[in-house]
Amino acid sequence: MLELYKKMYAALVVRIDRSISSLLSIAIQEPCSREQILNAAEELRQALAEAEDMYLDGTEAEQQIN
Repeated sequence: MLELYKKMYAALVVRIDRSISSLLSIAIQEPCSREQILNAAEELRQALAEAEDMYLDGTEAEQQIN
């Protein structure tokens, strides 16, 4: 299970870091567009969904082993 957590963490860190960089870039620009903000929000949503899928797949596999 530790390996699963490492993969989930890596997936989240990379994508969240990318989104934060995007948000900082957007904040510097004036004015920012709605599309830019929605793109950053979607990137965060996808990162969370990917980690959730990994977790669910891992717990299902673990339950089948036990």
